[in-house]
Amino acid sequence: MVLDIKKNQAAFYSKYTKGFICPHPKYDESAYIDFLICLGAQLPEKGVLIPTGDTETLALLRHRSQLESYYHFTMDAYEKVNLFINKKLFYQYLEKHDIPHPKTFFPHDESDVKAASVEISYPCIVKPVYPTYFRFDFNTKLFIASSPQQLLSLYTKAHEKNHEIMLQEIIPGEADTMFGFNAYYDHHGTPHGMFVYQRIREWPLGFGNGCYIRHADEPILEHMTTSLIRKIDFYGIVDAEFKRDPRDGLFKFIEVNPRVWMQNVFPSRYGCNLPYMAYLDAVKKPLPENPLFVQNYAVKWVYFLEDMQSIQAQMRDRSIRLRTIVPAYNLRNEFALFAWDDPLPFFILGCKSISTLFSTLLRPIDSR
Repeated sequence: MVLDIKKNQAAFYSKYTKGFICPHPKYDESAYIDFLICLGAQLPEKGVLIPTGDTETLALLRHRSQLESYYHFTMDAYEKVNLFINKKLFYQYLEKHDIPHPKTFFPHDESDVKAASVEISYPCIVKPVYPTYFRFDFNTKLFIASSPQQLLSLYTKAHEKNHEIMLQEIIPGEADTMFGFNAYYDHHGTPHGMFVYQRIREWPLGFGNGCYIRHADEPILEHMTTSLIRKIDFYGIVDAEFKRDPRDGLFKFIEVNPRVWMQNVFPSRYGCNLPYMAYLDAVKKPLPENPLFVQNYAVKWVYFLEDMQSIQAQMRDRSIRLRTIVPAYNLRNEFALFAWDDPLPFFILGCKSISTLFSTLLRPIDSR
């Protein structure tokens, strides 16, 4: 079963799912929870909740006591999950424990912003505590400030919409300096299905999502993530993002997603089906001790619609080589929407997106 506020999501068209339109978990949380309770009461047995976004994750956990009669949960308690989703709490935790991360300021008011403006380097990031809520208001997950004056202006703009804001340095480096570590951590803090990836391209450029990624071999990322997870005593699915800082060579935490994420099918291609592991643990079934790990490092993951926009933007500024484009569309790769045994979601979404894609390709690019 798939739940969403609109019927234009790819999963609604999959032959493997049944889609239900539900109330918005942010704008009508009580109706969202009532909907789930009503749905759960009709199930022949308890369901398993696997949220895909921050908004619904927090809403579900706030009402965990009401929902646990109908559903199994695949993640830890609200306080621990919110430590990752609330970026202020997350970076303050990293700072307190001296864990590598970008230099970050936590202003309480405009006077704090002015004080930080003389210490931070430019351009810098004006970053919300809750990026998902910020995107609802501004259709972007952060602002970029190029001067102290702009920094104050952007802070004020966000503050007027009641967003709590952080100021953060930009670690230099292109898409290929971004890495991720994925795993499912059980109740004992043991990681299962460990997988590391590296970005090749991203969209939007600079601060977007990986739209073309590959497997990577960086064991230190497992060590850093597991150390953090055990400090917090967390269990659940983890997607930890890092950036390798060329100034000192260190991997630095950017964020940790305590839920499934857009590219979660990619580890499955290598034998690390993390949602399935979370499901097994939730229903008290044994986890596979040694997942079959396919040693085919040539397989990559690509999101066609966003990758085409990334390629076009890089062609405009001549920062991409043609030989890096063709391999992304090798039919052996893993695609975000397309599957040979379930092609309808790709074609439905492709038809809906084609006009948007072509208009984007034909107009001047603003990669931010």
